[in-house]
Amino acid sequence: MTGPAAEPADPGPDAGEVFDLPDRILDVARRDPDRLALIHVGRPILGRRRERTTTYAELSHRAEATAVGLREIGVHEGVTCSFMVPPGEDAMVLALALWRVGAVIVGIEPHSHGLPAIARSLARVGPEVFFGTPEAQLARGVFGWGRGTVRTNVLVGGRAVPGVRTLASLERPWLGDPTPADVAPDDPAVIAFTTGSTGSPKPTVMTQRNLTAMIRGVAGQWGLDRYGDVVDMPTFPIFWIIGLSHGGTVVVPPMNFATRGPGHADPAKLVRTIDDHSVKSLFASPALLTNLARHCREKGTTLPTIRRIVAGGAEITGPLYAAVKPIIPNGELYSDYGATEALPVAEIDGTTVLDETWKRTEAGEGLCVGHPLRDVEVRIVAIDDGPIESIDDARILPDGEIGEVIVRSPHVSDRYHDAPKDMRENKIPDGDTRWHRVGDTGWIEPGGRLWVCGRRSHRVETPERTYFPLCCEPVFNTHADVVRSALVGPKGSDRAVVCVELEPGARGRARRVEQELTALADEHDATRGIRSFAFIDRLPVDRRHNAKIDRPALATRVADGTLTVGAPSA
Repeated sequence: MTGPAAEPADPGPDAGEVFDLPDRILDVARRDPDRLALIHVGRPILGRRRERTTTYAELSHRAEATAVGLREIGVHEGVTCSFMVPPGEDAMVLALALWRVGAVIVGIEPHSHGLPAIARSLARVGPEVFFGTPEAQLARGVFGWGRGTVRTNVLVGGRAVPGVRTLASLERPWLGDPTPADVAPDDPAVIAFTTGSTGSPKPTVMTQRNLTAMIRGVAGQWGLDRYGDVVDMPTFPIFWIIGLSHGGTVVVPPMNFATRGPGHADPAKLVRTIDDHSVKSLFASPALLTNLARHCREKGTTLPTIRRIVAGGAEITGPLYAAVKPIIPNGELYSDYGATEALPVAEIDGTTVLDETWKRTEAGEGLCVGHPLRDVEVRIVAIDDGPIESIDDARILPDGEIGEVIVRSPHVSDRYHDAPKDMRENKIPDGDTRWHRVGDTGWIEPGGRLWVCGRRSHRVETPERTYFPLCCEPVFNTHADVVRSALVGPKGSDRAVVCVELEPGARGRARRVEQELTALADEHDATRGIRSFAFIDRLPVDRRHNAKIDRPALATRVADGTLTVGAPSA
């Protein structure tokens, strides 16, 4: 199945070309040098606001000047460079310069992955150059990031230190047209690590072709320039490339991208930033949107300049769509479905969810994530916990049958860096291409919309049947006393257990809630037979988006008895 065609707002380069963002920036700088590329709203110091603006001329000049200096120190085509710089002018300058010389950006987030684990991940790639803020440089020394492979170290931001090479010190005079990188479409441009929520973080290779196709696809789907001048506020590190690729203004909000998750962002500061700079679009996690909607509701305010919010990173629920809808009277909330290796795959709008699909989700059908994007192929194959050696070995399922979701598209990464085990487990060869196993279960309805049912590894198999998280949990979440729930299958047990986070004040009636949830389970085929519930003060979530429930951790707690099954005594 391939997504319906959509005319791109900016067709951009052909998918077979190399990633040309530095050329796009240079072109804007020459045509409209004073156009704002960046408004960086820094975190206040002693109550004083800090803002820095950067024009396209300034951004492009610094990037091209830095590219010259990079080649002088041996950073060129194919050199792997660890990139630990939060969004801002320096990050944009550095990334553009690295792409200009054909280097490979190795992206891993200290907060999302955990400081000690980064050393193990970087060791899998062996970066030759380390670019980092003072804080990242300190952590590198403490935790040994890149030890044994890093030969060049560059400090980004902060005060210059004698004897230490800085990003600013690399800038060199440059004249005329820059030297293009000698790279091919299938050469790597980025190595991005997955979250590791279902195992060790995997080093995903995004080629020049992949990035080019992703920008083209997003431009066509999001169409940010349909609303006039593009003013985009990314609340996730690398998403600043979307606004720049449109020739728009990127507004970096006052967030701590290095050590705190999006759920910790101050909604009052986000609202002020949106209002002050007439932000029209943003990408955000469900945790950030939940806090933003709550703040606006409590303050009686709205965000009238917003035209499009794209949410991702975890499931977007009907109640969240409903909470966001009144605060963006002139806009819409969309959910983009995908993975690090395949972003995005499908999209759905909030109006469709609220008017049509959410009632079906609450009845146990799974979560509708919409139609696949243009040029994205989606298939459902029979679930297999082992490798699938070839597409010929996969059994393609008909519409309406739950199986495993696999995808293929020019923007989907088809390989990992030097990781044969990850390749066997997550890729399916098909002639000259590979399908990516997203890791989710799901089904396709007549008409082509995709519904997902939860991670393949999170399904719970009992002697009687198989239960799927996103078919079961929304049913139990309809109970008035339930904040949210998580289906788990404890190791050594043949039963399904639902871990329940109750609304404040409801814990005293947990025994009654347990009885009501048991009765609710019997009302729906997706949940029929579930009899075990465990009550918890707060469900654990992932570090990157502060939204994905850590079901394996819950399963372990139930198995070892630290989380008791059954309602607690009053």
